[in-house]
Amino acid sequence: MKAPLSAGHLAVALLSLSPAVSAMAWPRWLPELDTLVVRQDDSSSQTDPPSATQTPSPSKSSDNNGDSKTTASQDPNEPIQTNLNTGGITQTGSHTGKATGNSTRTSAPKKTEFDPQDPAGGVVMVTPAVTAGTQLYRIGDFVTWGGNYTNVLGTPTAIDLYVKCSKVPQPWTLTQNMSYAEVGSYTWDTDKFQKSHVATPLLTEQYTLVIADADGGISATAEPGYLAPYSGFYFGLYQSQEYHDTGDGWQCASCSGAMSSLDNRAVGVAVMMSAVTVLSFTWFVSGF
Repeated sequence: MKAPLSAGHLAVALLSLSPAVSAMAWPRWLPELDTLVVRQDDSSSQTDPPSATQTPSPSKSSDNNGDSKTTASQDPNEPIQTNLNTGGITQTGSHTGKATGNSTRTSAPKKTEFDPQDPAGGVVMVTPAVTAGTQLYRIGDFVTWGGNYTNVLGTPTAIDLYVKCSKVPQPWTLTQNMSYAEVGSYTWDTDKFQKSHVATPLLTEQYTLVIADADGGISATAEPGYLAPYSGFYFGLYQSQEYHDTGDGWQCASCSGAMSSLDNRAVGVAVMMSAVTVLSFTWFVSGF
C-alpha cells in the first residue's frame, strides 16, 4: 500500500512538469507571450542604467551670411565669436564666399594738350592796380584782391590761394577749391586768420600772394594753355601796437629818438615795398 502524497512531494512533481508545460503551445485566447514577458537584450551593455538618457548635442543655426552660431550656453571663460562679415559678401556652402555685384573702374579724363607754342596762363592784378603803389596792410583788417586770367585755354576746375613769407618755411593757405571765374576776387579777413593760427601767426614782414590751379598746386610746372602758379604780387603786413602817450614818460624799446612813434620794422617793409613797386612798374612800362 502506497503512502499518501505530502505537500512537498506535490511541489516536486509540479516543478518536474514545468518544462513540459513550457514546451506546450501558448493558448491563442491569451495575449502574446512577448507582451507579458520582458526579454533581456543580450546586445545591450549591462552597465548602462535602463533609464539613462543622452544629452543632445548643441544645435546650430545658420544666419543670412552662412555663419554657424551655437545655441547652447557658452563657457564664460571662452572668447565670444562674432560675425565680422561687414563687406557685403554672401557665402555659398559652409566655407566658400562669393562677392556679389559688378565693379566698374573709372579713369580720369585725358588732359588736353595744346600747341607747345602757346604760352602758359597767367594773372594780371586789377585790385589793387599796378599804379596804386606799395600795399601795406594792418593785421586785423580786411584785404581784397582781384585779377584777370590771361592765356588760359584749359579751364581750371578750381583755384587755390596762398601767401608766402621768406621768414617762414611753409606757406599759409588762404583758400582752396575757389570757383574759377574770368575776373577773380577774394577778400581776406586777416583778424580771423590770425586768431586761428596761434602756432604760426602772421609777422610784420613782406609777403607774396600765390594763385594756383587746384589740380596742379603751388609747385606745378607751367604748361601751354594751363594756368601756371602766379607769384608776382608782393605786399607787406604789420602788427599794430597799443597806444601809449609819450608825455607820460613811455619810451619805445625798438624805436630811435627820431622815430619814437613808428615801428622800425614797418618802416623798413614800406621802404622795400616802394622800391619793388617802382622797379616793377618801370619794367612793365618800358622793359629793361
